[in-house]
Amino acid sequence: MAMPLFAATEPAFPGGEEAMNKYISENLQYPAMAKENGVEGIVNVAFTVKSDGSIGSIKIVRMIDPDLEQEAIRLVKSMPKWTPADDGGNPVDATATVAIPFIL
Repeated sequence: MAMPLFAATEPAFPGGEEAMNKYISENLQYPAMAKENGVEGIVNVAFTVKSDGSIGSIKIVRMIDPDLEQEAIRLVKSMPKWTPADDGGNPVDATATVAIPFIL
């Protein structure tokens, strides 16, 4: 039997999407310069959720403003461990993407 090219379950933020949205809204620190200049947008961040739930290889998918991107990376790095992807009962590394909204 061939190994599937994708994980059987995707990585998940503890508590699900609602908990992640709450975490983002409570921990986001709008960069002062971006706020002053009225810079808004959604920063898409892709990262690896490792088999132990830790986060690695953070990349900005959609660039808007360097200050917003730096804050998005800080926010993702500060997240609690995720539930890793699962392939046949074994935790595996997988990519996750999060959209972080910066709205004034």
